[in-house]
Amino acid sequence: MVKYYTDEILLTPGPTQIPLEIYQSMITKAKNTDLDEDFINFYNNLRNKLKNLLNINKGDVYIMLGEAMIGLETAISNTVAQGDKVLIIDNGVYGDGFKDLVKMYKGVPLLMGLDWRKSADPNDIDRALEKNKDVDIVTLVHCDTPSGILNDLSQVSKVVKSHGALLIVDAVSSIATTEVSFNNIDILIGGSQKALNIPAGLTIIAVSDYAWEKIKKTEYQGYYMNLSLWKEMFDYKNTFPYTMNDTLIYALDASLNNLFKEGLESVYERHSLAKKASLKALEALNLELYPEKETYSSPSVTAFLLPKGIKDKELRELTWKKYGVMIAGSWGKLEGKVARIGHMGYQASLNNLLIAYSALSRSLNDLGYNNSTTNVLGAIEESFP
Repeated sequence: MVKYYTDEILLTPGPTQIPLEIYQSMITKAKNTDLDEDFINFYNNLRNKLKNLLNINKGDVYIMLGEAMIGLETAISNTVAQGDKVLIIDNGVYGDGFKDLVKMYKGVPLLMGLDWRKSADPNDIDRALEKNKDVDIVTLVHCDTPSGILNDLSQVSKVVKSHGALLIVDAVSSIATTEVSFNNIDILIGGSQKALNIPAGLTIIAVSDYAWEKIKKTEYQGYYMNLSLWKEMFDYKNTFPYTMNDTLIYALDASLNNLFKEGLESVYERHSLAKKASLKALEALNLELYPEKETYSSPSVTAFLLPKGIKDKELRELTWKKYGVMIAGSWGKLEGKVARIGHMGYQASLNNLLIAYSALSRSLNDLGYNNSTTNVLGAIEESFP
């Protein structure tokens, strides 16, 4: 059983609970990351591990210092020139949020107006691109955590590339929970604080050859998020553009080693089982899944509608302060309507799901929503062998 640093447990869809062994990996003698050749070699080896995780056969990958939002803005700032039309696959809070970044960099966002309770239909995207042949870039959020929706990355990416557009994918909440392949993707963004179970502070960003062509034409003038600077300084001069955080790099290495030790197929199967068990628990509680169909639901987070009369803040405060389990509410137009339980990374286990739904069941009972905790826990155990 995984040992945690605290008795209180985070079962939110990020930041996630950090196992003790990850904390231990960060306890090391300080290095000068700018001058230590061994550390630079260690960083390069870590990039190769990420290529294996993300199925990157051709393209570059960098680990940047900054929370995952840095990666999203980097992707837009380096590719969107003034007047560029960007198709926004907007079936969720973060999916819709790409429009604001595009506007900041003088691009023209084209919203699809998709249903937030459904995965994006590749046929709808095909029609949108056929109608708007001058679209330069398409943005997609693989897993939109506020709604618990998972989009079909494989099919969507094929459609986008068939139209010759550049595809930017936010895979922050899907990496290490389901297979993510860099094929047909131009910029892929990941983050440290989700299924990788390490502190917030690192962004993973993969860049295709096609994306580099667009980056050169865009001529982004900033410094910290400048991908051309990363290529020039690190790939050609073997030095970082700015001082890297060594402890977070060691934590990421420990996390990836654990994934490969377990085996990626086993990791993905464990998340699939966690999703199945979580959905069975909702059914036992008579709670409504927010995604319209179970097939739309993510293996890393379960989002459900709050029962009538149950207030979001009260429920979350009770589960945390009385039962020591932190669950999440939602954002944007879903705030106050949807609650969420994260089962990503180490959280995707029978033990953690039993803890999460035991706390949720008891809190709902305390608030007057009657249910059987025994039935809920039995449903989880039957679904997660």
